[in-house]
Amino acid sequence: MPPPAHPAPLTVLLLEDSPLIGSRQARMLRSIRELELLASARDPRAALLAAQILLPDVVILSLGRYEGSWMKVLEELKRMRRHATVVVLSNCSVPPMRSAYLQAGASLFFDKTMEFDALRSALLRLAAEKSAARTTEPEDARA
Repeated sequence: MPPPAHPAPLTVLLLEDSPLIGSRQARMLRSIRELELLASARDPRAALLAAQILLPDVVILSLGRYEGSWMKVLEELKRMRRHATVVVLSNCSVPPMRSAYLQAGASLFFDKTMEFDALRSALLRLAAEKSAARTTEPEDARA
């Protein structure tokens, strides 16, 4: 019997237009052993292309300068990667904004300054769920 394989990490694509904030977010993501940060993108078109090629489990949309186009990016991501978890981070987390993004298809919505720990906890939960689902798959389905 072969030794148990290491669980596949939760794969993540990060879209953040601010280099400073993106660097902080990427550092946090890389610190989570159960995650693999596949790529970081600074503009919506690059993120959509990366999502199409890399097929991440999670796409993190960190809203910023392109505020008006983020809803379109979210809709396109959900169309392309129906099963991906899309996490929206925003400096503006007023209830109408949160509600609009969740209704448009975001799986999770966090305030990027006040709920950074909640984001980390949610990613750990998603990684654990992926690992648990993988261990319950029939062995021939994993091959």
